[in-house]
Amino acid sequence: MQLVSINNVYSSASRRLLAWFIDYLLISAVTSFVFNWSFEGMEDWWNVSLFSWHIGYITMCNFIMITLYKATMEASKYQGSFGKIAVGIRVMGTQGERLSFSKALLRNVAKTISWMVFCIGYIMIIFDDKKQGLHDKIADAYIVRT
Repeated sequence: MQLVSINNVYSSASRRLLAWFIDYLLISAVTSFVFNWSFEGMEDWWNVSLFSWHIGYITMCNFIMITLYKATMEASKYQGSFGKIAVGIRVMGTQGERLSFSKALLRNVAKTISWMVFCIGYIMIIFDDKKQGLHDKIADAYIVRT
């Protein structure tokens, strides 16, 4: 059931990396604003235990925000994040359909597995015929040019 390749060109790893970079800049700007605002007025910022808690909190919130943002955008009518839209690629299922939110969420949570072992799940994109990373294969998703 791989009808996707009939009318679509799979997106290259470089185009996907550029989309990631655009999203990274966007999300960094938003999270910097949110976290700077939420910790305003903390005089003991550089206290070691407070600093450790602060970094852990930011990391966890960042992961949740990025995962929900990307899953929501991929399950939307746009079929991709703002970075993907900007570079002209979209995420779709095997029939060319929009991913459900649960599949998009699975794909984005599975990205942790893709980078966990020396980023092998991302390196797969370069060598795979359908340009799928491990997280794409787990969610049965394809990234194609629009």
